[in-house]
Amino acid sequence: MTEELLQKYFANQVTPDEARRVLAWFDTEDGQTYLTGRLNDQLSSTDWHAPPGIPAPDADQMLYAMRQRMADRSPDRETPVRRLGWFSRPMRWAAVLAGALLLATAAFFGYRELYPVDLIQHTAYGKTTRLTLSDGSMVTLNGNSCLRYAPHWKSGQIREVWLSGEGFFHVTHQRNHERFVVHLPNKLNIEVLGTQFNVLARESRAKVVLNNGKIQLDVGERSKDKLIMKPGDLVYADVKTKEYYRKRVDPATQSAWQTGKLKFEGTSLREVAQMLEDTYGVTVVINDPDLRRQTLSGTIPNQSMQTILNGLSTLFDLHITQQNNQIIIQRTSLPQP
Repeated sequence: MTEELLQKYFANQVTPDEARRVLAWFDTEDGQTYLTGRLNDQLSSTDWHAPPGIPAPDADQMLYAMRQRMADRSPDRETPVRRLGWFSRPMRWAAVLAGALLLATAAFFGYRELYPVDLIQHTAYGKTTRLTLSDGSMVTLNGNSCLRYAPHWKSGQIREVWLSGEGFFHVTHQRNHERFVVHLPNKLNIEVLGTQFNVLARESRAKVVLNNGKIQLDVGERSKDKLIMKPGDLVYADVKTKEYYRKRVDPATQSAWQTGKLKFEGTSLREVAQMLEDTYGVTVVINDPDLRRQTLSGTIPNQSMQTILNGLSTLFDLHITQQNNQIIIQRTSLPQP
């Protein structure tokens, strides 16, 4: 069997005679080895997103399961089936597994049958939602956020979740002291036993604020990169710019978004603009560098983006305009010399 003919087959550019040759070869030992290797390559590619924490898929096991499932469902087991030319029943399973698109489908559904599927909770721009995990822990997600978690955890099993966006966690302590780990997209990990904390994780940056209890923040693979946080600590980390710092804050201010309010405590306008972009999916333009550095302190309603913009404009004397999906923030007057 030539590689050229195989590539033509996967591109659906073969004649019926050529297809018959390829399918017959797939039913040989060499063909089985080729299919297994191709499936392994596909599952190890960058396009494949296996559920976190799950063992690597076994191509041999998946091929066997698919063949058995197709044999069990074959109508030939009950009534005779009219032969359809070169597409005969003994090679039908190979045709399904060999097609590029169907091979991907088989890999996806076969993998899902072998391993349980995590649950995923998404929130739309500007929306919040609250959910209770199987261990009794509660999570409130801010707008444009995603949480992946297991439907249940066994006794003694590490409780792991994956967060992208912003969420407030109220983690319950378990009788057997099972760890609770929050994985962030920027390779940061938060480990807790029982506590309340707020997490903001967007692309390369993360901000963690501890309300009460005790958590360990892993910012790298070395032991010295593990940071123990105390209540009132805010830790900011940007793995792209290598900016890291810790400071003391009022935790209630950082998680006030849950109560329909936004509280600013020496917050720069640049940070406010970033929050609007993350939560509402808009682009915020502040052309004045000094204005971007200006800090704000106060409380405004968090009912909608327009409510926030009105509050910023009134409370901090700003001129704010919106053009489609772009927000432009300017001073209402020039600064005095």
